[in-house]
Amino acid sequence: MSGLLFNRENFGKLFIRLVLGIVLAAKGVMFLIEGQSSLAMLGKFLSIVGITFWPLYLGGVIAICHIVCGITIALGAFFKTSTFLFGTFFLFEAAFKYHAGNNLTGEVAHLAMLSALMYGFMFIGSGSYAVQKQ
Repeated sequence: MSGLLFNRENFGKLFIRLVLGIVLAAKGVMFLIEGQSSLAMLGKFLSIVGITFWPLYLGGVIAICHIVCGITIALGAFFKTSTFLFGTFFLFEAAFKYHAGNNLTGEVAHLAMLSALMYGFMFIGSGSYAVQKQ
């Protein structure tokens, strides 16, 4: 019985992909709905690597990337590219928040964990039940 229930690695990957992709795409939609202040904040995260121009425009690009990459993660298409982009963005956001004075036990730790999770998924792959086969 346990072999039938717990030996389904690809179903687990599918479930994680669907939930994670939908949540991340919804987060991108919320950034767009919240407007200019939210988009400018997203654009300011890139200042940690020296990109300080056009924060509103870059925030819009990041929000749209959240939506597109969230959908591709859910579908399993361009999975490794999307997880790499999310991992890098979460790493930049964690560094920005740490540099701004947030402590390591709160939001910074959460973002660092999300970054590590995305990089881990990049190495694991999307599984057999994906639009784009590995």
